[in-house]
Amino acid sequence: MKLSAEKLMGAKAQNHTISTEETQHKIDDILFNMYDHRLCYFTYTVDNGINQREEIPSDKHMETVVAATSGIGTQHTPFTGTSNLAANQNYGKETFFIPWHQVKEFDEDKLVFSGNELQRDEPKECYSYMAIKDWTVIDQDGEKIGKIKDLIIDTDRQQVIGFSLAEGFWKNLFGQDDKYMPVSGTPNWENREWNIERTPDLLLRDNKDEL
Repeated sequence: MKLSAEKLMGAKAQNHTISTEETQHKIDDILFNMYDHRLCYFTYTVDNGINQREEIPSDKHMETVVAATSGIGTQHTPFTGTSNLAANQNYGKETFFIPWHQVKEFDEDKLVFSGNELQRDEPKECYSYMAIKDWTVIDQDGEKIGKIKDLIIDTDRQQVIGFSLAEGFWKNLFGQDDKYMPVSGTPNWENREWNIERTPDLLLRDNKDEL
């Protein structure tokens, strides 16, 4: 089955052992392995009601620096100097990570899981849908192929198999509808773009079933 990452955003996440409404959360991101694009984690965020208003020195934001340079960065934006008070209030929210092996079933409406992890540091060697959404796909000649609108997930292969592209010269050349491209290449976190090597057999598709 092929699913849209965009449509999975907001899907209900529920522990299979508990069925009350209070235990239902909403998926707000999906993380994939940076090298083979396999599913790693689904995430949801819980507001614990804590407002921390003290100023935090810049060295406390080391995780955001790592995120900016290694591609983790699913929840934070790097700061310089002393962070502001409004930003610190977000520390009252905690992000829970649902490992792929703990997922019992999922579709675009609901995800049922058996366990999760509350992690202070985001997983290494992962990239997230929300982090790369709207990035431009660039080939080896600097040509803009299109902008990443969505990721297409093959649930049988348990990995991302393609991008849904909006805008871009090559997309417009082959029609105004969104086009699909098999996933390849690597994220460039410094330039916030996805770099690929375009070859003659790397063609844009008209629909996700052709991936």
